[in-house]
Amino acid sequence: MPVSKSYVSVLLRATLVIFMCAGLGLFQANGQDQQRERPRVDKYKAKLREADSLNVERKRNVVKTDVLGFMVGYYNVTFERLARTAPRSVLATVEYANFKYEEFDFKGISFMPALRYYILKKRVPPAGLYAEPFLIYSDYKVFDNNQMISAHIDQLGGGLHGGYQWVIADKITIDCFLGGVYVETSVKGGYVSQEAIRSFQVVAGVNAGIRF
Repeated sequence: MPVSKSYVSVLLRATLVIFMCAGLGLFQANGQDQQRERPRVDKYKAKLREADSLNVERKRNVVKTDVLGFMVGYYNVTFERLARTAPRSVLATVEYANFKYEEFDFKGISFMPALRYYILKKRVPPAGLYAEPFLIYSDYKVFDNNQMISAHIDQLGGGLHGGYQWVIADKITIDCFLGGVYVETSVKGGYVSQEAIRSFQVVAGVNAGIRF
């Protein structure tokens, strides 16, 4: 059946009016949804701002040292930085060793980055039970006083600490830990040149620090 031009024109106008009405209705519906959603978003943002202000005021830094290490010639400093909202922290430890064992003199430094996870939800970090995976790198020089020779020792490894940290008067921290570390040791110099000596060691300590 032939279709007249006037019929096509009317059909196109009707189609255009339908799409315009549908678009207007969709726009109004979206506007109503946004108005209903806006109070929820505003409340959420207000809650985030309140939590952020509380966390800014919270003391998130701890500086501490291993008090037992001083007895055997290990002197270290650990810096702990708490996350804002998550129960975890990052730590960095720098250690200087200077001690004598029989006829050997040991001197060197170590660096240990770590990531700590606080397990107990009832305690507010940095207080509570934790697990702490870490890496360690050590660079030592050993001198044999009998043979009058020296050697160079490199250690690279990683391990896991578990422990509990107390916070006293919101300022003083006492941190007791126990764990193990797997290291690969290379020795060069003197009469010995040995690569990749692998060993497992048990480590323990008590850190006392200040929170700020």
